[in-house]
Amino acid sequence: MWPAFASRAVAGDPTAALTPAPLRDDVTIRAKTIAFEESRAPQDAEDQITPRLLAEQYLQRYRERGDVGDVLRAQAAARRSLRIQPRNNITAQRELAAAQLTLHQFRDALATVRTARSEAPGDAGLAMTEASLDMELGDYRAAQALVARHGGGGDEATETVAARLAELTGDLPRARTLLGRATRRADAVYGVPNERRAWFHARSGELAFEAGDVDAALREERTALARFPDDVQALTDAARFSAALGRWNDVRTNAEHAVRLTPSPENLGLLADAQEHLGDGAAARAARDEIAAVERIGNAQRLVDRLLALEYADHGTRLDDAYAIARRELAVRDDVFAEDTLAWTAARAGHWPQARTAAARATAWNTADPRLWYHAGVIAEQAGDRDRAVACYDHALALNRISPPDSPTTRGPGSTA
Repeated sequence: MWPAFASRAVAGDPTAALTPAPLRDDVTIRAKTIAFEESRAPQDAEDQITPRLLAEQYLQRYRERGDVGDVLRAQAAARRSLRIQPRNNITAQRELAAAQLTLHQFRDALATVRTARSEAPGDAGLAMTEASLDMELGDYRAAQALVARHGGGGDEATETVAARLAELTGDLPRARTLLGRATRRADAVYGVPNERRAWFHARSGELAFEAGDVDAALREERTALARFPDDVQALTDAARFSAALGRWNDVRTNAEHAVRLTPSPENLGLLADAQEHLGDGAAARAARDEIAAVERIGNAQRLVDRLLALEYADHGTRLDDAYAIARRELAVRDDVFAEDTLAWTAARAGHWPQARTAAARATAWNTADPRLWYHAGVIAEQAGDRDRAVACYDHALALNRISPPDSPTTRGPGSTA
């Protein structure tokens, strides 16, 4: 932990005294580590340590570079370690679950974590991973029980999961407080990957934006990019927040950077929106064409289904495809955002009964995301339920009076798209 300064301390919050640790040259260190571990891997057929170390490094390199091949390599390495030592190999089980989570194999990841927890029932980190997976699958009661039982550790892992649960169940102030503490903790530890430190600031920015605090949101994204300049999510977030303010040159600059690194339906859509507002219709059409290319050739693992469905629905294109993609996504995970995606695509495609059912599920936990409530309001208004529509619109505005209803939003993190 990097040195703290007592003059900055705040009563009741020891993290307020923490200061950011220096940054490391992660790219060089990771490249050398992977090369060394890969050279060792073939030397001993009974070595279970090297493959699990490689799994960890491959996953971190994926987070930094966005190459899904690294996730597949991590999954294979973790499985090799577990073949050599099937039991009492919790580290390999963690890495396998992390790879499965990244590949949106949520139920497989949950089974892996539960197997690990049967061997280490007191491991709070595994309990928090299980709670995260429960949230992805929409089992918020199970997540609440795990956080209540194991979430008092006062570290960045437990506070991050507790913050996500608070956000999903409607307590945005608590979510921001918990994530703020987790962010300061992670940022103060020398050796935490720069990308990971940036992730915390990016998520803090997302929560600030949900609360309508756009200045804080942009400040957090700038801090994230200072930690890791090629953080695609921070760049995309900065573009999204700038779009809410109508700063289209900033949107274009951040979205272009994000697209160069990893083109996604979200950052391509933001780029196209900026180009349209700045009068470059031809470039905007090319960017939207690239979204279709991402769907055809860049979505083999179906990791951007939710973003594709929302992009098509928001812009009124390929509405039947958007609805089909949303239904496919729901078969993989059934959190409130999957239900919201289904509700919105169903509404845009004219499937109003399905939209009403999904919207009710999407808002059942009072999730602190204004877009869910805007969508629910539109759907209630079409059904003639004026009281419900007004209540939903009012709640969306109470959460965030800055973001226009048609601005793209990030789906999921806390972890996954």
